[in-house]
Amino acid sequence: MTDAFDLLPRPLEAIFVDLDGVLADFHSPMVRLWGTDPATLDDAGWAETGEWGLGVEMPDFWPRIQAQGEAFWRTLPKLPWTDRLWAACNAACDRVIILTTPGPFPESAAGKTAWVHEQLGPKTRMLIGSPKDVCSKPGRILIDDRSGYRKRWEAEGGVLMPLWRPWNEQGHRAEDIAEALERWR
Repeated sequence: MTDAFDLLPRPLEAIFVDLDGVLADFHSPMVRLWGTDPATLDDAGWAETGEWGLGVEMPDFWPRIQAQGEAFWRTLPKLPWTDRLWAACNAACDRVIILTTPGPFPESAAGKTAWVHEQLGPKTRMLIGSPKDVCSKPGRILIDDRSGYRKRWEAEGGVLMPLWRPWNEQGHRAEDIAEALERWR
């Protein structure tokens, strides 16, 4: 696999960072809503869960999360690497922007905004919406746990830096991305 450092565009104009699965742990609280203890899932179980598994039909998926309200999103725990990755992004580039797709209800956007302001600071730049590729152009990277964005992001000239998660085995470990960004500065 290519070194994460080699993926960084020159010049580096902007870094877009996905929220759920990259900085905020969406998946552990989500599996708890269906009665699964996150500690019991191995990588194969997480791979299925990360791709909206759990045997839950999509029409039943979002209503259970929506019933938790804005607090579900606002109280998501940070992932173990969040602080280091976020600091590395901000040290490497002056334009670091959260780029996240909300759930299909307003409580999601409100909770995500609150999470970002509480965990990353009230001056953090943030875009909520879809499609993400409208933000892509040369000199911009997207750090995301879903490689499915690659084709559209890169078609617009940007670079996708995929984060390794059990559902995205083609990605780079968060520590490797942080190290690449730290070397960049």
